[in-house]
Amino acid sequence: MSKTDQFYAEFMGVMREEGSKDNPETLLIGTMVSATSVEIDGLILEKDDIYIADYLMAGYQFPLKVPYVSDVTFGHYDGSFKTTNPAVRKTGLKKGDLVAVMKCNDNTTYVILAKVVKP
Repeated sequence: MSKTDQFYAEFMGVMREEGSKDNPETLLIGTMVSATSVEIDGLILEKDDIYIADYLMAGYQFPLKVPYVSDVTFGHYDGSFKTTNPAVRKTGLKKGDLVAVMKCNDNTTYVILAKVVKP
């Protein structure tokens, strides 16, 4: 490669790198391999590589206050009740769940934002 060709190749590389800084990352769809690992396009990310939104974790407490007896629908529950206790998520993500994932700016860490379904 001539010096001129090398200069243009390096210049194009710099242009691509600079141009990509202003392009937002796309949302990725992954499949949970376990409760703490996800596969995205053949890449398996373990718990050290990911963050998971707190509301997706087993044990997460949703604020729930119904200060009087009322007919309500909450999740899969229909009925009458009175409570000021939080609703506790019994299960978190599990193998096979589809999740929306975003890559962090360090390019090594990912955040699982939500569980998703395809209608």
